[in-house]
Amino acid sequence: MKTNLPAPRPPAAAFTMIEICVSITVFSFIMISVIGCWKCIVSGTQIAQEAAASAQRARMGMKAVVEACTCAEISALNLQFYSFATDTSSQFASLTLAARLPADFPGSGLFGDNVMRRVTFDVEKDAQGKLNLVMSQSPLLAVLDQQNTPYPITLARDVNVFMLEFWSVTDNQWEVAWDSTNQLPPMIRVTLGCGHSAQHPDVPYDLICRTVSIPSVAH
Repeated sequence: MKTNLPAPRPPAAAFTMIEICVSITVFSFIMISVIGCWKCIVSGTQIAQEAAASAQRARMGMKAVVEACTCAEISALNLQFYSFATDTSSQFASLTLAARLPADFPGSGLFGDNVMRRVTFDVEKDAQGKLNLVMSQSPLLAVLDQQNTPYPITLARDVNVFMLEFWSVTDNQWEVAWDSTNQLPPMIRVTLGCGHSAQHPDVPYDLICRTVSIPSVAH
């Protein structure tokens, strides 16, 4: 007598523990690679954005310095108001001058009809310890005290170069100092550098150099 026995089933397919461990290891390596690439992309994007912002700030700051120097005026009879003074003895230069500024100059809206103003450019530390190029301005004849102070505007952030050079007609060359407070130099060369990288903290992202011809003479 024959009995119909069920045919034997093939063994169920399954992963061994070794295969599972190998798969997890490979997957981990893939995820580590993906995360590493993502971090590189984010870091590169951030560096590019910082470089672009630094370059834009440097251009805006340089534009204000050039425009103020171009509009500079001096009066030999009123040097207490019109003096032209610079200090290039330290790491960063400073400059103060009297200028007849246009309506589109930064901060002009706060001064109304006071187009003649005293403008000062200095590199100062902010609350985070970063060095910024700050422009301060006030009406030319204003009496300054603790209540009436010059109006500051931060022109460029994270500054590591601010240098001034002055053309000497006598020596026919650029000089790093200008001691004549009652006289304007015929030309000023301004160098401004902003931003830096972690690898090269002393090298700016963007370095701009402009030569400014000053058309005014003492009167």
